[in-house]
Amino acid sequence: MNIIQQILSLSTDFFNTNMESLVTGQASLTDVTLAVQEFVQNLGREVLSAMLEQADEAIYETVKPQRTYQIKETARSRTLVTTFGEITFHRRYYRQKDTGRYTYLLDEWCQLPAYSRIEASCQARMAEHAKDMSYAKAAQVATPVPVSKQSVRNVLCRLGTIPNTAAPLPERRPKVSELFIEADEDHVAMQQGNSRQLRLAYVYEGKVAEGKKRRTLTAKRVFTGYGMPWKEIKEYIQTVYDSPEITILGDGAAWIQSATSYLEKSRCVTDGFHVVKYLRQIAGTETIQPLYDALLANDREQFCREAEQKIRHRPYRRKAIRRGQQYILNHWEGIRDWLQNRETFASSTEGHVSHILSARLSSRGMGWSKDGAERIARLRTLAENGGDVWRYALDCLTKKHSDTVPDLNSQELTRQCRRQRLPYCVYDAEHSCRMPGSEGALHGRWMKDIQNSGYHHIH
Repeated sequence: MNIIQQILSLSTDFFNTNMESLVTGQASLTDVTLAVQEFVQNLGREVLSAMLEQADEAIYETVKPQRTYQIKETARSRTLVTTFGEITFHRRYYRQKDTGRYTYLLDEWCQLPAYSRIEASCQARMAEHAKDMSYAKAAQVATPVPVSKQSVRNVLCRLGTIPNTAAPLPERRPKVSELFIEADEDHVAMQQGNSRQLRLAYVYEGKVAEGKKRRTLTAKRVFTGYGMPWKEIKEYIQTVYDSPEITILGDGAAWIQSATSYLEKSRCVTDGFHVVKYLRQIAGTETIQPLYDALLANDREQFCREAEQKIRHRPYRRKAIRRGQQYILNHWEGIRDWLQNRETFASSTEGHVSHILSARLSSRGMGWSKDGAERIARLRTLAENGGDVWRYALDCLTKKHSDTVPDLNSQELTRQCRRQRLPYCVYDAEHSCRMPGSEGALHGRWMKDIQNSGYHHIH
């Protein structure tokens, strides 16, 4: 009995049994749903195994007339972990006569790495889940077969550090005259040594109101990494836009201020979150209004007098007040720009850092390797930019190399595959019997033709 007949028989038995259990109350809908899920996984494993073995048979029939390979073993088994679970199939082991090389032609044709236990689409699913959850949970969700968290890490190592340009670029918008860039960093704990700064910057065209208190960024594009993102941002702006004016919002760090040397027609503005943060650091438990008024009046001397007064009242807070005062004075012009356009320059950097980086990398007690943290950041960046993480990972993992694909006659292989096709109508020997009268010489011939026409010759 071939695989199709087995599927028909198993499916019919499964359907009848579970429908009866559901109707009679022996099983709940939840029980049946779980049974269907398990049945589909079992069915997927059987179909995959059968397809691989049929493909091996077609490859054998293709290379057989050429006499270039010698069969060393006819049925060597291999086990793979897939999204359906673990499958085992058998294939031929060959020796190439002219080179003496030993090989599995099926493995090479299907691009199965020699020592890989996990199938590529399952590996891609692990990478997709790893951007949102721990390696151990990603392995658990991707396949019902127990897989170690080290296997997930190995997949990410194979992918490497995904470039910020991995997601598809939007269409050109040369008419846009103004862009905004917001930038900040997240402090990620390392397994060895101190924490490192992972930088985040994102470009957008403006904000659109959604409800009373919420706004959405339009045409947002995210960039992350340890290094300076400005060269990549410059290339992105030149590709999508013409020559817009650029406003850069941030906390005034040196790496953010350096953006003006990379981006033409750009200026830096200090974001309101950090302004208010340092004003409160100066004021302590008192109101920040006098300090704020001095900023509005563009009066540095009055601001310094207010800070000195805070020190006289609370001398034990001298260091904190001095740090806040120095920050405000160093970024005075950027703060003044923010005060004049508070609605336009409202910043969302802290929320983006929390959502894109901290939620996976630093909000819980965990330590990262330098490369591991950046790989996860880039996976999340790809998803944030609208890219398909699973498809990108799958394309990287299954990228074919011409030197590893066996040189087979594709036309002959296609012909052999068609010969391996299963018939649409099948003959089930367990539920059949001989047509009465077909044994006789007088009527047997035409009766056998009628019997066979319904089963054997319909394809």
